[in-house]
Amino acid sequence: MSPSEPPFHLWIAVDDTRTMAALAPLKVSKPSLKHEWGSMTDLRAAPVPQKTPNVAAIIVLATLALIGALGLFFSGVPALAVFVLAVLVLGLSSAGVISQAPPPHVVAPDQAAFPELHRELHENEEREEFSELVVLAERAGRALPDLEEAIEPAEGGRLLAQALWEAADILSRRQQLRPRVARRHHQPLPIGTPNNHAVQALVKQREKTKTLWEQTEPELARIQTALELAALGGENARHDPDALEAVREAYRELADLYGERF
Repeated sequence: MSPSEPPFHLWIAVDDTRTMAALAPLKVSKPSLKHEWGSMTDLRAAPVPQKTPNVAAIIVLATLALIGALGLFFSGVPALAVFVLAVLVLGLSSAGVISQAPPPHVVAPDQAAFPELHRELHENEEREEFSELVVLAERAGRALPDLEEAIEPAEGGRLLAQALWEAADILSRRQQLRPRVARRHHQPLPIGTPNNHAVQALVKQREKTKTLWEQTEPELARIQTALELAALGGENARHDPDALEAVREAYRELADLYGERF
């Protein structure tokens, strides 16, 4: 059984290099910005301020190293040994003063045990597209408390989370296809006769890659359209009762979209 069942719950975590969506708990290695709504928990790595070198501390360390070196020299220690020791102490101490802490990163405790419950995005295009869909879903989610005539808020929150999980799955597949698509554009077919089995196999592989890539576009467009309709319909329904039907249609589409694949 999925760690997220029951009920359905989507975790999203973002750091500087990757975005992860999962049906199992996620964490960030350092304090993060946490946002919970509907059936979703969103974690964002908090910005880490740049650490500037502490000039005063470096001067103090250099002074202490010099005093210690002079003390050793006048006590009879060979000059070369004093010099090497002073440089080593000063270097290690300065490194400690100016070193930068590692940036926070996403942690997925259950990924090894449940890889099928995790979708990881590391390409900028996929990350940006997913982020835009999250913004749309949150806009729709903020309107849910006022839409009980059209959709029960808890059910609406679940459908929005499911749509984002579906989007993460599609974007993950597209991300995996990206290197093959790039090779297809930049590497010509090897020289050979059309009947050559290797050439035929490569042609079939490239055509399959092209087909799979092109399939992702309408799938993502469908999700985006449904989320936009849910967001706009929800915002308009606050002052336009006729917009409730658009809201119902949007959430019916979200329910159909998820049900068709899962």
